Amino acid sequence: MTFKRKLAVTTIAASVAMSAFAGIPLSSKGLSEKLGFNNVAYATNLSDLITKSDKLYAELVKDTEGLNAVNQLKGQLQTALADGTIVSGLVAKIAKGNSDISNDLQGLLNELLSNLIPIDAEDTFEYYAGEYAGLLGHIRTTHGLTALSVEDLASVILQLQLNFSTLLVDINLDNILTIKDQLKAAATNAIASNTNVATLAGPTKADITGEDLADIYVGLQNSSVSNTTVIAAYNALNKAYKAAFPSTPPWSGGIYVPPATIDIPAEVKELEEKFEELAEKLENASDEEKAELIAEAIAEAQALIDKLSDLANLVTVSGDVATLKLDENKALAAIAGIGAVVAALEEATGETIENLDVTVDFGNVAQDNLVVALSDAVMKKAVEVGLTGIILKVSGLEVKLPVGGTFSNVVDFKINKSEATEEVTGGLPAASDVFEFNLSVGGKPTTTFSKPVQIIFPLGDTTGLDTELLTLAKIVEEGLEFHGGRVKGKTIIENRDSFSSYVVVENSVSFDDTASVDAWAGRAIEVIASKGVIHGKLEGQFDPSAKVTRAQFAKMLVRALDLNNQAAKEKFADVEDDAWYAPYIAAASENGIIYGRSATRFDPHAEVTRAEMATMVARGLKATSGAADIEDVEKALQAFADAEQINETLKQGVAFAAEHSIVVGNGGKFAPNASATRAQAAVIIYRAFNFEV
Repeated sequence: MTFKRKLAVTTIAASVAMSAFAGIPLSSKGLSEKLGFNNVAYATNLSDLITKSDKLYAELVKDTEGLNAVNQLKGQLQTALADGTIVSGLVAKIAKGNSDISNDLQGLLNELLSNLIPIDAEDTFEYYAGEYAGLLGHIRTTHGLTALSVEDLASVILQLQLNFSTLLVDINLDNILTIKDQLKAAATNAIASNTNVATLAGPTKADITGEDLADIYVGLQNSSVSNTTVIAAYNALNKAYKAAFPSTPPWSGGIYVPPATIDIPAEVKELEEKFEELAEKLENASDEEKAELIAEAIAEAQALIDKLSDLANLVTVSGDVATLKLDENKALAAIAGIGAVVAALEEATGETIENLDVTVDFGNVAQDNLVVALSDAVMKKAVEVGLTGIILKVSGLEVKLPVGGTFSNVVDFKINKSEATEEVTGGLPAASDVFEFNLSVGGKPTTTFSKPVQIIFPLGDTTGLDTELLTLAKIVEEGLEFHGGRVKGKTIIENRDSFSSYVVVENSVSFDDTASVDAWAGRAIEVIASKGVIHGKLEGQFDPSAKVTRAQFAKMLVRALDLNNQAAKEKFADVEDDAWYAPYIAAASENGIIYGRSATRFDPHAEVTRAEMATMVARGLKATSGAADIEDVEKALQAFADAEQINETLKQGVAFAAEHSIVVGNGGKFAPNASATRAQAAVIIYRAFNFEV
């Protein structure tokens, strides 16, 4: 927490001081002349910003202990800034060797960063104006600028305050490089917000970047300023600001309390003790007794994990927005407890529990605008103990966020629900509301993920609709983009590797050239096409007799089994990164569905054989549904007279597909090396889509 609180205090210090400094010229022409510019029409009243500074100080002095903490921090900041190292990079760029600028600018920056709340704002900043008279004039002359005013600098400082304050809520505290990237982006945006400052910062002038400003804050984070002092000052300033301006807090959060040791639930401690005794029993038990004891231990561990996995939560409503949060202390205790149970089980028995999902059920919420907040502490603890997912439930919608990778720190997840109008659906019958998702992870907008997010969408009234033709559609500029989904009861389930706006529609698709195969493939083609798994070659033309390539079948299977993943990478030399089929081959390869015809060659344009299709489907279903291998492969294949023609590496896949009637033989033969038509491929994909263990 050190950096977050230092950032908070120094941001407030700079913004309050600079804002008041900027306000003086607006009320005093004399001071504006001292600062190096005049002939400007100014307001007749003292800046509201100086008034606010005085009001804040008036509240602070009521708290003697808090005032002492702020003064102590001020002294530590002055010490950290004294040698000029922290601001030297920025000063050097602006001064360009001009000592008149460098000395004054360093002094001014040090004053602004350390003088948290002045005793008398007007006197203090009048002193600044006199002490640093003509500074802006020197800067304009040095860089050949026609315009640069205190108002320009103030506007950038205020934009910095706004940008940095936003970061305070969601900043990633554990990675200094990530922190600096976030600060740099915020500073770059602030510089660009003012034309005159942007000109000064340009590459032919001072060449100031967001990184230069971020370096100052990172430098303070690495300085000798005490964490304890920062926390005390932060709390004092927070308390004073809330008292002075109760309706307009400058940053999010209340009194900061350093994190305490997480209390593991008592029942977890009891199970840990029981497993310690179990370890001793196992040493002297027979094999049969061991198996029984371990099975009982796994069941007990699973039962307690299931109990702990339902996390307590809080819902607050403001207008038409509902904010959904975890009860952080209880959540941290529960997650830590799950980790302790798994560790105790593994230590006692050598066994583990692999699927560790926790659920946060917010119930039914009336608002259509939702904000789900998962804190940095919760996400870090989830990663630490090895949770696999956090399932968020609200008003029938379920979203499973995969823990780790993209989802490793603070999550801000926004959901907007609206009516599915004909304009949105293009006239297709709607079976759900429109759901728009916006995600921020670690303070950064995030639209794609390292692992897919599973979403269960609630369906509305489906009376009169063919539910097998319901598909999840992504709303894009051109209309709708179909992504499939499995209907289960009154919901449709789909994995997404990116977020956008979605709606469920009935998508009836027909073709003019499928009459010859309608009897055995018609329904399969209709359903698979409605899901966006397979498309016609031309408008209304399916071309059912055309052969299917390995790349085409990989795409069909990946889309049907919901395995799309933009983050996946493939390793085949004959698959170009920009090829249309590359992401599908990558996703299939990552899930162990395809291995290629050699270690480096996929042969994407070759016709896929029946044995290859069977094997790809078998591997895909094992990966997605947990289906088991066929134990007696030879027995499963003995019905085929041509079983000896099946490549040894493909026999398990063929046996699986044949055993589950996904790819069947004909006339006592499997024809493993024959190619398949588009109609045959559609039937195989349809069967795989509907497969259940």
